[in-house]
Amino acid sequence: MKIARCTPAFQFGRTSDFGPWLRHPLASLPAMAQLFEDFLPAVTTSGLATDLFEDADYYHACFEIPGVKKDAVKIELKERVLTVTAERSLKVGDSESTRSLSRALALPETVQEDGITAKLEDGILTVSLPKQESRKPKIITIN
Repeated sequence: MKIARCTPAFQFGRTSDFGPWLRHPLASLPAMAQLFEDFLPAVTTSGLATDLFEDADYYHACFEIPGVKKDAVKIELKERVLTVTAERSLKVGDSESTRSLSRALALPETVQEDGITAKLEDGILTVSLPKQESRKPKIITIN
């Protein structure tokens, strides 16, 4: 089930029990940075477009990073904040420039941190965040 689409302009669709994380995935960023990002997007560093999904066992965050190689991607988890940074190099003629794209997501307490995995395929980085056992849906059988 798709939960939300987080573009650098910060838009959301329907939310689920991800609660505060879905309503404020950029909560780890200072309020002033968000203000500048809303009004002066060319001045701030770019964010990564992100889709959020959930199934019975995992939350999934899919980051769009086309043209970025695996060794140019850094994923860091610190104090329940997941930060994804990708370095993209552009070469035009004799000049070369590097652009850094990043997204910081404050994770809910329902994520089991030691089981987080990541996969990069066809320009999409998928970070899978396992749900704690207590948060998984329980199937009740009828006798």
